[in-house]
Amino acid sequence: MRFLDDPATARRLRSCLDGAGFDFGAMTERLGPHAVARVAAGELAPLVRATRAGDALDVLLRLFVLGVPVPLGDARRALAPVPVEELAEGGVVAIDGDDVEARITVRPLDAPAAWVVAHDRTPRAGAPLAADHVIGVSASSMALAGATVRRPGVSTLDIGTGCGVQALFASPHSERVVASDLNPRAAALATLTMELNGVDNVEVRTGDMLDPAAGEAFGLVVANPPFVISPSERYLFRDAAAPVDEVCRTLVRSVPAHLVDGGHFQCLASWAHVAGEDWRERLAGWFAGSGCDALVLVREALDPAAHAANWLRQTEAPDRWEPEYDRWMAYYEHHRIEAIGLGLVTMRRRAGGEGWFRAEDATQDFAMPCGDHLGATFELADFLAAHEGDALAAVCLRVAPDVVLDERAQPGGAGWSVTDRRLRQTAGLCREGALDGAVAAIVAACDGSRPLGAVLGEAARSAGADAGTVAQAALPVIRRLVESGFLLPAEA
Repeated sequence: MRFLDDPATARRLRSCLDGAGFDFGAMTERLGPHAVARVAAGELAPLVRATRAGDALDVLLRLFVLGVPVPLGDARRALAPVPVEELAEGGVVAIDGDDVEARITVRPLDAPAAWVVAHDRTPRAGAPLAADHVIGVSASSMALAGATVRRPGVSTLDIGTGCGVQALFASPHSERVVASDLNPRAAALATLTMELNGVDNVEVRTGDMLDPAAGEAFGLVVANPPFVISPSERYLFRDAAAPVDEVCRTLVRSVPAHLVDGGHFQCLASWAHVAGEDWRERLAGWFAGSGCDALVLVREALDPAAHAANWLRQTEAPDRWEPEYDRWMAYYEHHRIEAIGLGLVTMRRRAGGEGWFRAEDATQDFAMPCGDHLGATFELADFLAAHEGDALAAVCLRVAPDVVLDERAQPGGAGWSVTDRRLRQTAGLCREGALDGAVAAIVAACDGSRPLGAVLGEAARSAGADAGTVAQAALPVIRRLVESGFLLPAEA
């Protein structure tokens, strides 16, 4: 299945869009910063009014972003030299008498390149989604794109590509990209997305999970699977036939065979907090024996009722809420699910040895893109493994360039007294943590000019303390600061 039989038609359509100034900046200027959210909510009246002047950009925004009919004559002028009939034959638009209405959305993307993505339109209020509905660029898909570890020249696999956004982001730094989806309609829309952007190093395939990449290995694998935990099998983009969180566990267990040594896998995932089980131990079991190091950034843990309401609100008409909500809650009770975790999984294939697993609470906002910072987490783990115990004291460390120290003070009898000190990263993962004055002074002295042992020795002399005692107390703290990227090897 494909929308336009001739890729040249997509190129001509893109030229037409470019000629009208159809990009993210122009869309935002004309429709406002919340245009996409308003379209999703069905609040079209302000957007229709904003495009009443009727120039080519207005017509194209009404057609492909707002999804409202435009007069056939206006469409012909805005789309020239592409015949409207040719787009209608491909299922991109429909002609109804003297009106033309888009059957899909073509949306400009807020990205380093002037990309557009093709996806299904948001149905009118109360109208059900089709089972094969292909959603557009969501907050979660942009979060995954912003957190992806990007290395130049790799081959990339995008599992569950949907409208193709992850493959699109991978195309500039990848030698080749394979984008796959179980949904043939998604594969067709992803193909159209690539053609509209002139991307020629992405191959779109149809199939389930890793089946389309049998026998192949990649330097990067990304996935935005149907991770919602529910009894539903209604929508391909949301629901999996596997029970509970099995689709994510199976993916994590299967993907290492498709990674080259040092290759990364990243996906958004959900996992169940089951009554009577430690969720961290249960999650760690997914990665045991995988041959990979694994970091899970835990974004939230939702009460099952909140989880069900959130997804039903996005996908179901109000008259379906009650029966569906009761079915979802009964499912959670049957499987003894007390909470549902959501986070970002990052794995790295090891050349040898036993992999490590870490789950880190990460509810803070990230500074996007943060893929380099995530990749550095694995490199810093390698560095610490090579400098175990006292060996770290021989290394010169420096404070990472994005780290600041925040202090809070209260007035007292002798002036201001510091009550709280926090190291904070202003870029990347934006981690932060409390520390005392002594550790803050040690961190400040790590300027990359002398070994950590000398810094600790000076701190001991200043405090009139035994150097060995100070080192014994400080080294574990320093290791954690390196592990989290607050301190870096001087040569890094």
